[in-house]
Amino acid sequence: MGAKRDWSEYNEHRLKELSRFIRESKRILSIMGPPTPERPAGDPTPGVKPYPPAAMFLTNLLRIYLKMSYRDLEAFLRDHEQFRRRIGLPDAPGRDTINRYAKTISEEYLREFNNRLTVAIKKGALDSPSMPQVFRSSGTRHVGALPRTPFAVESS
Repeated sequence: MGAKRDWSEYNEHRLKELSRFIRESKRILSIMGPPTPERPAGDPTPGVKPYPPAAMFLTNLLRIYLKMSYRDLEAFLRDHEQFRRRIGLPDAPGRDTINRYAKTISEEYLREFNNRLTVAIKKGALDSPSMPQVFRSSGTRHVGALPRTPFAVESS
């Protein structure tokens, strides 16, 4: 029989890893700027005030990192105020809002952001050989990607 895993140690490792991912993502985002412009103050455009572009970008990164569907992320953000605050959301956006924002992010921006984030994470990786490898279930293999065409709507 294999060695017993210390799940509390594993969970602590994953939380540190997630915190570092968010911290590095926010740092790179502050250097690059948000992928879409923010609506100017005093903009007379009617409708509900949109979520900050940087926060919506981080929301989509978090969705990919956690391998969640849009629906699952919406529920997660409703239940975890501390994550909403960390990424700059006043409340939890709906799954359709998160999906629509994902479609506005350009390939070039994603490529540059990914390159910078990969370099930053590799410099101080929290990898530990004692941490068990985590596999995606067959039902979640597709959730780690952003939609790339106007017609690519992920079922939620």
